[in-house]
Amino acid sequence: MAISKYPFGRYQVIDRELCRRDFVKTNELKEIIERELSINVSKKMINEDINAMRYDSLLGYNAPIDYNHSKKAYFYKDKNYTIKAFGLKESDINALMFYAKAINQYKDYEVFEDFSNAIEKVLDAVNIRKGISTKEQARLIVQTETTPKVTGSELIPQIVKAINSNSLIEIEYQKFCDKAPFCKQVAPYLLKEDRHRWYVIGKTPLNDKIKTYALDRIKRLTILETKFIPTEFDFNEHFAYSFGITVPDLEPLDVIMSFNGLQGYYLKTLPIHLTQKILIDDENEFRISVRVKPSWEFYEKILGYGGKVKVLSPQVVIDNLRSIAEKILKRYQ
Repeated sequence: MAISKYPFGRYQVIDRELCRRDFVKTNELKEIIERELSINVSKKMINEDINAMRYDSLLGYNAPIDYNHSKKAYFYKDKNYTIKAFGLKESDINALMFYAKAINQYKDYEVFEDFSNAIEKVLDAVNIRKGISTKEQARLIVQTETTPKVTGSELIPQIVKAINSNSLIEIEYQKFCDKAPFCKQVAPYLLKEDRHRWYVIGKTPLNDKIKTYALDRIKRLTILETKFIPTEFDFNEHFAYSFGITVPDLEPLDVIMSFNGLQGYYLKTLPIHLTQKILIDDENEFRISVRVKPSWEFYEKILGYGGKVKVLSPQVVIDNLRSIAEKILKRYQ
């Protein structure tokens, strides 16, 4: 498709030069655009861009660009005017900046590099850092959680490729409790993140059960030429009653928990599980039920509330929590 179909980069350069200079000639704009955007443009194309910025109702810039015949140059009649890049409103720009800050926590992962670089270019284009000469001087207004890069993330592009091509992978895998790794072929279905760790979920050719493999425990990965036939599998349903990545092979239980009234304010704004239902909500008690398959992640979550929570039922969950609490107490005796 012709370059003229993609004018927004040129609009940005034209707008920037008109903002920073009193007068700009067409041949100057041509030179700058060709240098910065690495494209060939004609003076006619630049004049057409300027007319579009002025009069194109669909574009909506209505740019106050005028022409000085004696200087043979364009200028902004309103020196405070500037276009919004790509038609973005201020709210859109703020949302984009927030997203860029959020995705920054994944900047060290190779698979996200293109996204991060693209976001950086758009942020620069819309001049979010207006008046700031370096990134170090940028005012921090959003701070996201920072975590170290986890081993195994470099395998993500290979796994994505295997999933897209329905190719079996062979992995050399070593569990934390094993002394030596073992080899296994896997039909990869899904990449899933949980608490900043990445997992590949799939089936082995000889077993129809869904298995989960942590990327940080994969010592070697090879994409095989052998193809697999993907089967319909509802991963949303698979993880519907889980806490984290572990899905125990048991029926979900309705767990009823009682919190103090203050903790209720937090749990109403950030439920501990998607199945959370409020049973009692007053100044003395906040009682909820969740339908889950209790795993170690579930017990870890409940224990994290300390004395602010009491599990009322079922008895099997109460017994497990009591057993864990007794082991904790012994470590301090």
